[in-house]
Amino acid sequence: MAKKKRKEKDPEELSTENELMKLKMMAEFGGKFVDNENIPPELENLFLKQILNFHRKSDRTKLTTVFQLIGEPEYDHVNDLSEKEITKELARLLKMMRKKGIDLDFYPETGEREIYRFVVEELFKEEVPEGRVKGWINEFTYEDYYPNPEADAKYITELCLEFVFEKDAFLLPDLLSDDMKDHLGLTVDTEDVIDAIEEFKQQFNQLKLADLNMKVTELGADGHTARVVADVEYKTQFEKGKKFKTETARLEIGLTKGGDEADWWVVNQIISDLF
Repeated sequence: MAKKKRKEKDPEELSTENELMKLKMMAEFGGKFVDNENIPPELENLFLKQILNFHRKSDRTKLTTVFQLIGEPEYDHVNDLSEKEITKELARLLKMMRKKGIDLDFYPETGEREIYRFVVEELFKEEVPEGRVKGWINEFTYEDYYPNPEADAKYITELCLEFVFEKDAFLLPDLLSDDMKDHLGLTVDTEDVIDAIEEFKQQFNQLKLADLNMKVTELGADGHTARVVADVEYKTQFEKGKKFKTETARLEIGLTKGGDEADWWVVNQIISDLF
């Protein structure tokens, strides 16, 4: 009997399958993918299945340390380096790690000296697969080791304000809570909040966020609520060809831990006279 030919998936089906595989692998194995929109869906699908197969054999995969993987470079103790030397040496080590598919995320306010210390004293000891699949990044985050809820709250607030004050910015998934509150603390539909922001943006031909100063004014004792006051400077243009006008505003942003990741901030209140 002739073998029944399997129905080929169309590009849209493959793209959906690819995104689901990426999410599954990032959740199960950590790391992230380097985006490349030029890869056809069918080739990306084969590539992702290769990565999945690689990780499923991880029990038989030899592990090594980050330090060994990048060639055991020489380095100095953090206390033996000047500020200028710290900057240069940190850049060198981060570049070496990136070449081997290792990425370190951190907030700039942490300071280069502390990040350098963390890299040479802690990250170098972390184990990673000895083999490497092209396009796969082993991602580490400093704040996973040393949580900084204030910096996290300010980061989410900045993403929210970029959506508000950048004309073409889109709303990131799970940025706003499903349980939004108005200025009185009463429940309001999230879609109504989004519509109000979009109505504000539609007044302008161009809208740009120019400057932003934020201060965390409250951080709940349980670590699950926060409030950020943001002083914003933004530029508006009502008609094409007209001069830009510089304007300012103060917004108060309420945040709570929630969304798909219970340990991550989402915005649940935006208090402003603008909308």
